[in-house]
Amino acid sequence: MGVDTPVGGAAVIGPVVRTDAATARAGGQLLGALPPPIQMALLMLGLLAGMIGCSAAWIDYQNYTPSPNICRADQVQRAAQLGCVPSQQVPTGWQR
Repeated sequence: MGVDTPVGGAAVIGPVVRTDAATARAGGQLLGALPPPIQMALLMLGLLAGMIGCSAAWIDYQNYTPSPNICRADQVQRAAQLGCVPSQQVPTGWQR
């Protein structure tokens, strides 16, 4: 690739990378250039997409089963009193 158009008086080699702020400004200018009914429709579409995503996550969460309360090493003797589950002990010399 050759030298691109100058940016701020300096020649730039390769594509110009836009910063997040510049991208946000461009998006705001683009949205502001649209007629108000289209702006409102895009806002409602974004809100609807967010509501659908949250509803899907909530419905999926209904089947969630929490993991058991695993005892720490110092709690194994009192597991029944504390309501925790002792961890499985790996036999000595076990290898993968």
